[in-house]
Amino acid sequence: MRTLQAAAPRPWWKEPWPWILLGLPGTVVVASLATIAIAAIHADSLVTEHYYKKGLAVGHDIDKELRAKAMHLQGRLDQRGQDVVLEVEPDVVDTGLLLRLRHPYAPEHDLRVELRRTAPGRYVGHVPTEAVRYAVTAESPQWRLSGVWKPGAASPLQPGV
Repeated sequence: MRTLQAAAPRPWWKEPWPWILLGLPGTVVVASLATIAIAAIHADSLVTEHYYKKGLAVGHDIDKELRAKAMHLQGRLDQRGQDVVLEVEPDVVDTGLLLRLRHPYAPEHDLRVELRRTAPGRYVGHVPTEAVRYAVTAESPQWRLSGVWKPGAASPLQPGV
């Protein structure tokens, strides 16, 4: 008499379904490790180390802008060769101003320029710039004007409030 022998079952590692089921979480683990590596290598430079001090300084900046608004100050920023010219109306008696040019995407390209008074209401400084739109602030110890400026074009500056 013949007996039927059952075929030996295949080992689990030769079946496709366990590998498919293990592959999905494995893919997530690899993607997570890649994301962590990218985040560690390319750290975000937008957060400052001195955020508390900067937060306290915001109130002081707003006071400067309110003072500029009360004085009815307006400015016009223009480039002449390698020099930048700021014309402020009405004329204020400041021997020099600080001009800050914030680069749109690279903080290491931000510029600080000391402007010197050359005529009533006229301040000049030397600026090596790129052809990008800068966020600009011009300030004295008492007031502050801000705006957006692209080198080669004249732009208005106004109190930011």
